[in-house]
Amino acid sequence: MTQVYTGSILGIREMTDKQRDAARKELAWLETDLIRRRKRLAYWSMRKTQAETIPGIREELCQSAFYFHARAQELVNSGERLRAYLVAELQDQPEHLPAYHYAH
Repeated sequence: MTQVYTGSILGIREMTDKQRDAARKELAWLETDLIRRRKRLAYWSMRKTQAETIPGIREELCQSAFYFHARAQELVNSGERLRAYLVAELQDQPEHLPAYHYAH
């Protein structure tokens, strides 16, 4: 019978209880920070849309709106990647692994 690997492809290490608590606290902080980042992205998306649609806006204001929109998008994307990794790291700990091989 072949053994099927059910672990993570991210190379997640087993964590101690102290490390799990730290990861949970970091995840909680990141969740609140992502809300702030998404609000900032929404604001710069509105400013970018205004720069694209309203005639007569100075060129430097248009360019700054595009720059800050791109920067806000990068911050949201990096926060989402970190959040996904932290969630995977916490879920792939030994007590959360499926017990399929024990039942069959």
